[in-house]
Amino acid sequence: MAVFVDGQHRTDYGRIVLTTDNVLHSAERVQNTPSRADGINYEDERDIKIIGCELIQASGLLLQLPQVAMATAQILFHRFYLVKSLVIHNYEHQAMAAIFLAAKIEEHPRRIRDVINCFHHIKQVKDKKTPSPLDFTGTLYVKQKNDVIKAERRLLKELGFCVHVKYPHKIIIVILSLMLEQSQNTELVQLAWNFMNDSLRSDVFMRYTPDQIGCACIWLSARIKKICLPENPPWYELLDCSRDQCEEISKTILNFYCIPRPNAEKLDRVINAAKEAYELKKSFNEKSKRDLKEVKKQESASNFSPLDPSKNKDSPHKPKLSPGSLINNKLTKLAENGSSESHKNGGVRRSKHHSPRRRYSPVSPPRRKHDRYGRKKRRSSSDSESSSAVRKRKHRSKRRVSTSSDDSSSSSDSEAAREEARKRKHEEKKKLADQKKLQEKIKLLEKEKERSKKEKHDKILRDSGKEHRHKVR
Repeated sequence: MAVFVDGQHRTDYGRIVLTTDNVLHSAERVQNTPSRADGINYEDERDIKIIGCELIQASGLLLQLPQVAMATAQILFHRFYLVKSLVIHNYEHQAMAAIFLAAKIEEHPRRIRDVINCFHHIKQVKDKKTPSPLDFTGTLYVKQKNDVIKAERRLLKELGFCVHVKYPHKIIIVILSLMLEQSQNTELVQLAWNFMNDSLRSDVFMRYTPDQIGCACIWLSARIKKICLPENPPWYELLDCSRDQCEEISKTILNFYCIPRPNAEKLDRVINAAKEAYELKKSFNEKSKRDLKEVKKQESASNFSPLDPSKNKDSPHKPKLSPGSLINNKLTKLAENGSSESHKNGGVRRSKHHSPRRRYSPVSPPRRKHDRYGRKKRRSSSDSESSSAVRKRKHRSKRRVSTSSDDSSSSSDSEAAREEARKRKHEEKKKLADQKKLQEKIKLLEKEKERSKKEKHDKILRDSGKEHRHKVR
């Protein structure tokens, strides 16, 4: 798309294409599907798609739908599994959803009950059981009905509601009657028509246009019936088709007849094995993600120091906090406020009845002079005796200090070292106490968060249960 911006010719803009043509894909894209990535090989995937298309064709005949509706359903089925995996999505449910949706697209709607009963009847006939309809009030019917409705929504979502399909059926009649004047040759027309219907089970509609497929079916049927068609100029070039494309499409259709009939039980075992491997891989990935989150949390906890917030601000290796979690910021503020208040109060919590007191040494904390009601304590005889004993000890120590001046310097140094060691121990104890308080606050916040999550989850479950009961009624 060419646009002029600031006098310059720009062609690097995106564009939206509105078309009614079929969406085509390359051969590599058709072969590298999500089912192949989940452990299903090419042959098994091809056989499962053939079984799904055969179910659609058989159910369409039982529902008395036109061939156009069955062709639409098969093409939608192929388109869906080009972007989704057979391991995750059940092919029977998707086949039911495809025929149910195609009947509505082609203006021949059928009830979902009839669609489910047709597939149930086909399954009973395959298992050689006496056919009997499903009980409409039973749990099996309700479950299948919900699965088909979900599969139809998923099909529309993945295709982006682009469900328009062009067919080559009309092209075959027009080309044979007007261009080649072979409308009277019913055998040629019928053979080309059969090739067209059988090609719906393969992936040619994902890779070629309807005109090219119609030309290839006529070309193949004419070669089998040994009927000469105009080659100078070639008749298929009028519809933008080459001889190579006719040969490739014909080979794909003929290879379809060489494939042995697929075994549904074997393919179900293949899908179940791939599903188990997928579940194991998924659980392993979830576990590795959880372990990675825990490692990141531990790393952030080791770098994070709530007792010294200046380090967190100036450190170059500061851990990045997620925008949704503000717990760490709140905890740092709490730690800052708690540390500042503890320094103001001298490291001890005081009640409002306490009078301000002088700072004290961390080694020998002062005795409480007030009771719990803020009243002064009366000094007992034992207190007076203890105070007199303390005075005598102090007096003796002073006399010793005066007698030996040399020893006093060494003892004072040792006492100062002891005082420093005691102070250090007291500070470490204080830090540990602050850390414990902080951990308790973190645990409380996490418990509150888990409780709120659990309440929301329970509420969602209750609401969904109400909706489900309302739908069943």
